[in-house]
Amino acid sequence: MAPQPSPGTCLLCRAPVTKRGALKHCLECLDASGWPIGEKYSLIIRIEGKDERKYWMLALTRHDAQLRDLDQLIRDVWVECCGHLSAFEIGGISYDSYGDECPSDAMGVPLSNVIRPGSTFTYDYDFGSTTSLALKVIGATPVAPEGLICLIARNDRPKVPCDLCGGDAAFVVNESDWGMPRYCCEKCLSSADPDPCCVNIIANSPRNGVCDYAEDAISALLWYPSGWSAGEIVPEELEETLDFLSSPDDAPADPVVGDLQPEIDAFFEAERAAYGDKAGSMAGETVTIFCTFMHTLHGENIRAWTVRSVQRCLTEHLAQNPVFPATWPKNAVPMLCRFLRRLETSGRLTNASELIAALKDVEPAFQETAVKPAKFIDLFWRIRTKAENSGIDPDDMDAFFTFAMDEVIRLSGMDPQNEEIRNEIAGMLGNRALEAGRHDLIAVAILLRCEDFCSRFEDAAVFEGCRRILGELFDHPAAPLSRGNGILWSAAVVYAACRDADLIRPGRGGSPLAQEIASFFGLEISSIRSKVTALKGFLAP
Repeated sequence: MAPQPSPGTCLLCRAPVTKRGALKHCLECLDASGWPIGEKYSLIIRIEGKDERKYWMLALTRHDAQLRDLDQLIRDVWVECCGHLSAFEIGGISYDSYGDECPSDAMGVPLSNVIRPGSTFTYDYDFGSTTSLALKVIGATPVAPEGLICLIARNDRPKVPCDLCGGDAAFVVNESDWGMPRYCCEKCLSSADPDPCCVNIIANSPRNGVCDYAEDAISALLWYPSGWSAGEIVPEELEETLDFLSSPDDAPADPVVGDLQPEIDAFFEAERAAYGDKAGSMAGETVTIFCTFMHTLHGENIRAWTVRSVQRCLTEHLAQNPVFPATWPKNAVPMLCRFLRRLETSGRLTNASELIAALKDVEPAFQETAVKPAKFIDLFWRIRTKAENSGIDPDDMDAFFTFAMDEVIRLSGMDPQNEEIRNEIAGMLGNRALEAGRHDLIAVAILLRCEDFCSRFEDAAVFEGCRRILGELFDHPAAPLSRGNGILWSAAVVYAACRDADLIRPGRGGSPLAQEIASFFGLEISSIRSKVTALKGFLAP
């Protein structure tokens, strides 16, 4: 019997495609997309369920994308639930996400080093309740994606019959009283009156129904071409049904922000409709944190908010936010101003114009404080000291990063020991936003080591050279600082800065200063000079 077509959608033009015809269609779309031509060919990888081939997607991968980038895409779009281990197997070699038998950077391998057109390989997530995928490089194109990897096609949601009426189901219920998971349409779900904690939307994923997996449209959106919204990935009406189950009309107000929660929720929806899902989430989080601080400092009565109190909240409290998107500092005050106007319109505030002017007056000070290196260095040292006192080796970046993220979450006002929050943290640890936070911590550690060494010089010229070099490495799209030994990076940055200052001349690698650098960092000069050579490849000419 001929295989049935597996329907899907081209994510570039939104036209319907089948799994068999997706490659030809997407190549034509890419040629007409206006996307840039890369330095080398990009690969097109088909990813599908090993046993459930109805789930499939095509990913366009840039030539310098790594296995860890592909792992993150698969986690965000299809499998992430509790931070389980994962592994690719390519040509008989296993590349694990982490583990005792593989180095922590086992997935830091460029895809172009291990696969080529025609290559087939596998992927496993969670070695208890395993989800297995089959991957194949089915094409190549000179067109480069918007990021390192971008989804360009994906299967449509498979139709699942409702166990109660036979219609199209939308939800899966995992209540123990029911035995096996049950699939329900919206009407049958209402009559079943299930525990809201046991209900999930049926996921468009081969991990559907495993380990309480729930589809995360916000994370998946990171890998879609521009123009998509989270509500198009997971239908908004299904999310609204879940929200209704979890938050009935008689739910009490949030005690942290007092009775402002309805205004915050309405503001979030308005921002999302006007600016998109990502901006809406950032706005919702910003006003929630701001209102939490104001509630803590000044009580529930927002009519007690004054020019001085909102300015202090902004510059002394909100600016200390330790983890935030790069666009947050310039957008935080405009978002707060829009929120205050909304409160005035609803009659909750009478002095919104005065408060808005006050926030704008201190906006430059807020932005400076929010991104001030000294803030992060101070935060890093406090966390580093606490880690050492707790027996954590700060040079073990995986252990230290996990410890540091727990501390950052505590500073954000949450309890990382709470089981529900711990599960959320486990999922967040694979998120790119926190990967950026890890990148920040590594860079700060390197800068502090450089500052330690440079304290021997009378002026700050060499240290400023280190800062400049480190800045270029930090901003480089290949994120080189996230790979390799942090101490070796520190030594290479110092060595390069000294050479730029003409303190170490070419061909004089055995000079006393070079020997001093090697001794200080406990490394061989040859290793440092090799790293300096690699470092120069990431710097502007």
